[in-house]
Amino acid sequence: MSIQNSNKVDSESAKSSKHENLRANVVSNDELQVAAVFSSKQKVREVLEIVQDKTSVETSQIEIIEAGDPKLSEKLERNSESIGKSMWSSHLLLGSLGLVAGLIAAFLLTQFGPALTQQNPLFTYIALISPGLFIGLFIAGLIGLRPDRNEVIQTVRHAVRYGKVALVINLKKSQSSSTVSQVLKQHSDSVVESIR
Repeated sequence: MSIQNSNKVDSESAKSSKHENLRANVVSNDELQVAAVFSSKQKVREVLEIVQDKTSVETSQIEIIEAGDPKLSEKLERNSESIGKSMWSSHLLLGSLGLVAGLIAAFLLTQFGPALTQQNPLFTYIALISPGLFIGLFIAGLIGLRPDRNEVIQTVRHAVRYGKVALVINLKKSQSSSTVSQVLKQHSDSVVESIR
């Protein structure tokens, strides 16, 4: 039985060492944010020393948020201007892609499709361009909602509301989100990650 238990521990440690946030595979680490909730500011300071010893996190990357903090939103969110620019560009890009996809589909149907689409090219273009455009814009809107981002914001706000202290770390490219998260999870029950 001890051999089975040691194998189980080895496999669990291998899984935890291989833990890599799915988002980390999609975006660079400098776009990721890790937040953890603690019972007191003293506990945050203790964990912060451990995090800085075990990782390359610097003081400039760290935000500590307490109850009644007037800069809560500023510490959690980036500049609203950059958020607006990214939403604008995603809507333009995905709306254009939807429009082009609709045009290509309509062209193919009017050239090679059934007789109905070949005899009514104007209606075919209208029928396929509109949904292509709206689907592209709809997907851009879903990206703009960012439910993963909401998890970090709600976790921190809930903790602060009930007198706890939140530690927020904005990662750099050279830092691994899984390493920072694993260190924080050793000291906190509530650790969340998100794209900034």
